[in-house]
Amino acid sequence: MTAPARRAALSALARVRRDRAFSGAVVAQMRDSAGLTEPDAALATRLTYGVLSTEGVLDEAIDRHARRALEPRVRDVLRVAAYEALFSRTPGYALVTEAVDAVRAIRPQAAGLANAVMRRVVEDAASFPWGDPAVDRDALARVTAHPRWIVDLVLDEAGEDLGREVLNAGLEHAPMFIRLDPFEAPVGDTLEALAPAAPTASPPDSDCFRLDAPAAAFRIAQTGWFSMDAGAQMAPMACAPQPGDLIADVGAGRGNKTVALQSLAVKAGGPAAITAVDVHPGKTTRLRTRLDGSGVPGVRVVTAEVRGGVSGLEPESYHTVLLDAPCTGLGTLRRYPEKRWRLDADAPSRMAILQADLLRSVANAVRPGGRLVYSTCSVAPSENGGVVRSFLGSDTGAAFTHAPVHDLVPQEWRHFVDADGFFQSWPLADGPDGHFVAVLQRAKE
Repeated sequence: MTAPARRAALSALARVRRDRAFSGAVVAQMRDSAGLTEPDAALATRLTYGVLSTEGVLDEAIDRHARRALEPRVRDVLRVAAYEALFSRTPGYALVTEAVDAVRAIRPQAAGLANAVMRRVVEDAASFPWGDPAVDRDALARVTAHPRWIVDLVLDEAGEDLGREVLNAGLEHAPMFIRLDPFEAPVGDTLEALAPAAPTASPPDSDCFRLDAPAAAFRIAQTGWFSMDAGAQMAPMACAPQPGDLIADVGAGRGNKTVALQSLAVKAGGPAAITAVDVHPGKTTRLRTRLDGSGVPGVRVVTAEVRGGVSGLEPESYHTVLLDAPCTGLGTLRRYPEKRWRLDADAPSRMAILQADLLRSVANAVRPGGRLVYSTCSVAPSENGGVVRSFLGSDTGAAFTHAPVHDLVPQEWRHFVDADGFFQSWPLADGPDGHFVAVLQRAKE
C-alpha cells in the first residue's frame, strides 16, 4: 500500500501536470479535501512542492536508466522517489519498495522497470550532483534545481556570490509578507488578530509585515490584510500617490497594487482618483467586488485591451501611470515551483517584446510633468532595464527621462538600487522576491 501522503502528493502532481495548474491552489485543495492527518498533509505538501521545483533534475536522473518512454503516472511515482533519494536522502531500500508498490498499482507490467530504475537512481544519489557545484555550473544547476540557462542568467547578472545565494534560496520556502488594508478594518484590530502569526515590521513602509507562520495555520480571517510580497510593494511606493492625483493602474489584476496606491494617497492626506485597468473581464469583475467589499474609495474599474492603446484612459491626463507588466516571473520561482521548468531560455526576450509594446501604449496617458512607473517580477535584464532603455530610445520615449529611485527606497533596501538607478530586489533567504521598478518622468511642456 502506498502511504497516504504519497498518494495525495501523486494526485496533486497529476493535476498540475494534466491541467497545467498552479501548485498553490492544488496543494490547498489537497490539504482541505484529502482527509490527511497534519503530519501526512505536511509530508504531501513537501513532496508536491519538492518534486515540482526539482522536476528537471529528477527527469535527468530517471532518464539515465529508463530505456523507454514512461507513462506519465509512472514517471510521477519515480519523480517522487527520486526526489526523496536526491534531495531528502531517504534510505534507498524504503524508496525502492514504495515506488515499486505504487507503480504496480498503476501499471503492473511496469513494476520491474521501476525496480531497476530506482535501484540505479539510489546508487547515483551517493555522488549527486555529479560534479563540483563550486566550479561546475551544471552541477550547481542540479543541486539548486534550476535549468542551466537560469543559472547562467542569474550568475551573469548578479555576480557569482550574490547569484549563488539567489540560486540556493530557490529551494527554500518564500517568506510570507502581507500588506494592511486600512479600508477594510482598523489597523490596530488587524494586527491584534494577526498576533498568533507573529507579524514583524518589514520594508518598504509601515503597512508591510512579515508573518513568522501562515495565518491559515491559526485560522485567522483574511480581514484588513492581504498577501503581497514586500518587493512588489515598491511599485505603488514608487508612484508616490498624493491626494487628488489622477492615477492609472494598468494590469491591475486582483487589485493589490490598487489598494496599496489608495492607502498611500489617503495616508498622505486624501484619496486619489484611480482608474484600474485589466484586459480580463473576470478579473475586473472580481476586482470591483473586492473594492466595494473593502470600502476602497475613488477607484474606477475598466476592462480594456492595453496593447495598441488603452481605451478608457484619456490621453495626457494622468499624474501617474503604473504598468505592472506581464513577465516571466523569474523573480518568484520559489512561490511557483512548477514555473522554472515550464519556461525556456527564449522566454525573457519574447516577453520583452510584449512589455515594450505595452510601455509605449500607456505612455501617452501620462500628462506633461507626470510619471510612468514600470514594474515586473522578473530578474532578467532583457525584461527590465533592457525594456526601459529601448523605450527611452524610441520616438514615444523621447518625451521621458529616467528618474533614479534611490530617494524612494527605504534605507534598509538601498542595496537593491542598481548602478542605473533602478530598483531590483533579488530573492534571497528570508527576503522579498525578485522585483524590478523603474520611474520615468515626462517632460513639462
